[in-house]
Amino acid sequence: MVELLLVCVILSILASIAVPAYLQFRDNAYKKAASANAQEVVVDAASYGEDNYPGSSRDPDKATSTSDSGYQGMTLAELRAQYDTGLSSQVYVNNSGSDAAGVTTRATLDATHYCIYATAGRWFVYQLNPTGQLLATTSASAVCT
Repeated sequence: MVELLLVCVILSILASIAVPAYLQFRDNAYKKAASANAQEVVVDAASYGEDNYPGSSRDPDKATSTSDSGYQGMTLAELRAQYDTGLSSQVYVNNSGSDAAGVTTRATLDATHYCIYATAGRWFVYQLNPTGQLLATTSASAVCT
């Protein structure tokens, strides 16, 4: 009986060490996954903005277009259709139709502004405007603020 009790104590000590380490590893993996997905959609958003900015060098109809509006009207469906069909299902263009649960901020979508973000686990990684840096948070209400 003493041996069985000793084995149980040893196993509980090992579990108390292993479980927190595993949870921290998993949390870091979620943060890195969200960051990688956000970086992927940043590239697509930059292409979209360049293609839709009036008179830009990449504007396919720059000689005749009067309706190009930069990032205004950008949606995830358009980014998938025009630039990357393999975009993760966990990426979002804020204020363009659907947002992740808990995200309440509505960022401006116009010629020079947007907010795009990705989620994984409890992490949100977002970029507010083309010149902004990628920011990570665990608070949905802090996204795009």
